[in-house]
Amino acid sequence: MVFLERFYEVLLLAHLFVTIVLLGSLTHNLLIVVKYVRGKFGRQKLEWYYLRVSFWSYVIVYVLGTLIYPAFRVYIRADYFDPKLPWATGLFEVKEHWGAVGLALFFVYYLLRKSFQPETEGDKLWFYVPLCVLLNVIVWYKVVVGCYLSLLKGTW
Repeated sequence: MVFLERFYEVLLLAHLFVTIVLLGSLTHNLLIVVKYVRGKFGRQKLEWYYLRVSFWSYVIVYVLGTLIYPAFRVYIRADYFDPKLPWATGLFEVKEHWGAVGLALFFVYYLLRKSFQPETEGDKLWFYVPLCVLLNVIVWYKVVVGCYLSLLKGTW
């Protein structure tokens, strides 16, 4: 028996639902942050709220993914991806490496936003805005690849 094998489906669904929250909040955060470049700072409180929701959603998605991984490793990766679709294993590994990079960047992003006000400290926007874009690219990449891999073999 594999660690948390009995709860695989429930954990996977929770992983999916929290990912949807993450996508929505991070994308909305980006839409507000991009306006900072044009000097529109009217929605800072909402942007800070979306950032907090995104940050904690990312952490929860990461933890849920970690809990799902043992069962995935035994029943899907070892039994299906490795022998039949080794390129899918590689794609999964790239996705997970970007996830770890994204987690580290999310901490930087969160702490940066917590320590400055976009309207009065515009010099920090040169780092803050691209970081927001990069986090969105990472999360959207992980979601697209994760959905694709689930279509290949989503359950045992």
